[in-house]
Amino acid sequence: MEKKKSNKNSKKQMAQKRKQQRTRNMRDLTLITGIVLALAIGIFALVQSTSSDADKNRVAASVFHYNEQPVEGNPKAKVKIAEFGDYKCPVCKKFKQEIYPQLKKDFLDTNKAGMYFINNQFIGEDSITAGIAGEAVYAQDKEKFWKFYDAIYDNQGDENQTWATPEYMVEMTKENVPGLDYKQLAKDIKERTYENKVKADKEMADKAGVSAAPAIFINGIPVDNKITFDYPKLKKLIEEEGKRVQ
Repeated sequence: MEKKKSNKNSKKQMAQKRKQQRTRNMRDLTLITGIVLALAIGIFALVQSTSSDADKNRVAASVFHYNEQPVEGNPKAKVKIAEFGDYKCPVCKKFKQEIYPQLKKDFLDTNKAGMYFINNQFIGEDSITAGIAGEAVYAQDKEKFWKFYDAIYDNQGDENQTWATPEYMVEMTKENVPGLDYKQLAKDIKERTYENKVKADKEMADKAGVSAAPAIFINGIPVDNKITFDYPKLKKLIEEEGKRVQ
């Protein structure tokens, strides 16, 4: 009789333990679910905040006057990369030689994006002369502008010296950009035919909040200079913007 009673108590205790274990399991599951949900909400809020910050800093497309700027790649692409540059700027030269070739390979030659050059000529008076030369080349042959872009940075002088003279601009262009009317180029530089265009670009840079060169924008979003020269991060930003506008 005592043995039966003992077995009965043992079964009852085991049942209670199982019930307690189920209660603990449910409590743990509820806790884990709560933590996961809180993390998900936090991540979502962070993404939304990041997106919101980007949109808040985004400069309106109308500021850039894309249809008036030299473009390489696909002018119809939804991803537009704008570079505000000064031809005398050594950091702009670094961008052209180190970052631009990678952008060209990954986004411009593949028609995934269009890249636009906008004058932000501020280092010296001869920066404006160089800008006028670039606009004069663009007026003659839009596609050859990018040969000029390559050549002027590859032949860049000291930023503290006056080297971008009218004579040098014509000679440098003759040597590196074939097939232009160089007499017309010399005339346009001497008479400063496109000075208003260069100054209009500078006003555009001011409206966009540009304070240095180079300044890169992806669909109007300003890119931090550290990211500009960290190509994997820059590439990721462009790819993310591409997904956003699909």
